[in-house]
Formats: sequence, C-alpha cells, structure tokens
Amino acid sequence: MPMLRIEIAATDQVEAKRVQSVYQRGERSIKLDDEATDEAWKAGYTPIGRPTFVGLTNGEPLMYRFDVPVETSVR
Repeated sequence: MPMLRIEIAATDQVEAKRVQSVYQRGERSIKLDDEATDEAWKAGYTPIGRPTFVGLTNGEPLMYRFDVPVETSVR
C-alpha cells in the first residue's frame, strides 16, 4: 500500500515531546490525525486508512511526521 509522507509544524519542543509520548504509548491525537488526513486530501490523494505517526524532524522548524496510506489508482 502506497504511503504519503506528511509533515505538520509543531508549536514548540515541549508540546512536540508530549505528543510524541502520546503516540509512543499507543494512543492517538485525533486533531493531528485529522490534520494529516486533510493534508493528504489537499495534496490530491485519497486517504484509505489512519495516519501513522513516524516521529519528529530534527531541524527548525520542528515538524511532526506522518505516513498516510493513500489510493493511487486512476479510474
């Protein structure tokens, strides 16, 4: 299944670490999942599953990274 990498800007490092720990516990942030799905739609792809939290970027600005499963066939 093809995945689309989505990056979403984090507000600050403290919040980013808190969100990362939420995902590491196996929980989800519905707001961020919805935002990643919306970004996939905006990029012209049809999401076919829930986004997977991949981690944080090391650069500035700090970004959340998600892989979103997408449909790529053309009908």
